[in-house]
Amino acid sequence: MKHFLTLALVGIALQASAVDRIVEEFGVPPAYANIAAAVSAAIDGDRIIIKNRAGDVPWIETINVNKSLEFLSFQDNGFFIVQGQWTMTGANGRVIRIIGMHNTSGSIIAAGTGSVAGARVSIIDSRFVQGNVQLNSDIFKVDVVGSTFLNGYVHLSFGNVIGCEMTSASGNDLIRYTPSSTAFQSDTAAVMGNIVLNTSTSGNGILCNTRAQVVHVRNNWVRHMNNGINVMGGNTQGVQNLVWNNTVQTTHTGTSHAIYLNSTASGSVWEVMNNVITAGAVGTRRGIYNGGGNSGQINVYWNVVDAGMTVTISPTGFTFVGNNTTDQPVTLEADGSLPPGSPAIDGVNPAAPFYDLDLSFGDGGAYGGSYTLDNFHPKHTGAARVYLAGHPYNIREGATLRVKANAWDR
Repeated sequence: MKHFLTLALVGIALQASAVDRIVEEFGVPPAYANIAAAVSAAIDGDRIIIKNRAGDVPWIETINVNKSLEFLSFQDNGFFIVQGQWTMTGANGRVIRIIGMHNTSGSIIAAGTGSVAGARVSIIDSRFVQGNVQLNSDIFKVDVVGSTFLNGYVHLSFGNVIGCEMTSASGNDLIRYTPSSTAFQSDTAAVMGNIVLNTSTSGNGILCNTRAQVVHVRNNWVRHMNNGINVMGGNTQGVQNLVWNNTVQTTHTGTSHAIYLNSTASGSVWEVMNNVITAGAVGTRRGIYNGGGNSGQINVYWNVVDAGMTVTISPTGFTFVGNNTTDQPVTLEADGSLPPGSPAIDGVNPAAPFYDLDLSFGDGGAYGGSYTLDNFHPKHTGAARVYLAGHPYNIREGATLRVKANAWDR
């Protein structure tokens, strides 16, 4: 008991020593004149609170974050405006949180060493005008939440991309998971509620090539010119990987694939369900496509694919194909929602767990089911926000209801 009390007191003392460090233009102590000076003076657990410069001129700095710190705007529910590259230097147990960054030109990149997923980074409610999140190092587990990339992308090894909006013509994959490690982490990569527009004829809207985690690609609105959603690998523990309730539209006049499955791993299971696929251009348009080399179990059911696709669903190579709608035209509103009379309205898996939030039969696509795209947008509305909730799909009388939620606050 004495040892326990000693450890508890040490923890309280360390927490009490963490402080808020204010950054302001021409800062006079105890404020700091730039962000780098505040980072240099900080200790683990400090918050760096940044006042914007006069006229919202960006803080033009190259920043190396090598401590457990939180960065946020001095303005309530506002952005702190910066320009430049920020390097996250990982180490086991390090936790870095960025809330409300507006970076006019610069990316967040990785450095450091550590064990797999030993460092945590959260990038929340931020805006990147010309820049990316490139934390595709196995030492990082990253949450990118509610952020906008006007010309950029997110590349990770581990973590979640939830409720973001991104556009890019760079030819890169917009959301990509490619860890080096194949050791299963008993973890889920949630790619959910994102609006993705790839205007290049190369690269993928979403690419997941991982054996180290379970993949949930759900309720995304993807427009693409090459591959919309491309999945490979997959955990070999037999835990289901879900590609559910996505809306995918090609805008390319050449060859394109909406959902492309290739080189899935032996022992992996992929469930492709309740997706809506259509085309906004004429070309060789393939819907749910077997790209070859698949060794995993792939079940394709209750999807709605525009009858005008060159290939609606590959006729061979999948484990199960059934209950799909492929004989009707599919159109979309400008925001990817379904117009009245769409075959995808009340037209996918009718089981109760997949009902819409109004308890009607499930709609296909990004706005259908309990994780509807409306849950994640609009962004940048200020205040606290619950950005993901986990809950049982079926509730029985007398059973305990357990809901787990992830949230952020400034």
